[in-house]
Amino acid sequence: MFPFVRSTVLVLAVGAATIGGVSAAAADAGATGVATDSPGVLSGNVVQIPVHAPVNACGNSFNVIGMLNPTVGNTCTNGTGAGGVSAGAVATGVAANSPGVLSGNVVQIPVHAPVNACGNSFNVIGMLNPTVGNTCTNS
Repeated sequence: MFPFVRSTVLVLAVGAATIGGVSAAAADAGATGVATDSPGVLSGNVVQIPVHAPVNACGNSFNVIGMLNPTVGNTCTNGTGAGGVSAGAVATGVAANSPGVLSGNVVQIPVHAPVNACGNSFNVIGMLNPTVGNTCTNS
């Protein structure tokens, strides 16, 4: 009987995490690079990997053994970038006048990985731990 209870608790925890309201957020990261007048082999190259991973977590209840532990009316907001525009991860680059073998290349890999986790209740053993009226917004 004990393995059944352990498996049931695991399934419920995974289900709560999956269904509990994980959604995307908005944020900014940027990179700008210039390589000019760089002749030669493997010269004058630009490689950019801007990474932005904002995490928004509020209104959550974590209980190993818990009862009557609600989270009510919490608000989380991820704001906009400069000028009120949210662009995520952005890379701009220029490679000019770089003659040669494998020269004057631009490689851009912007990574934008936001996480919103709001209004979730995680319980190993728990009763009456509601999450009500919690709000996550991305503006």
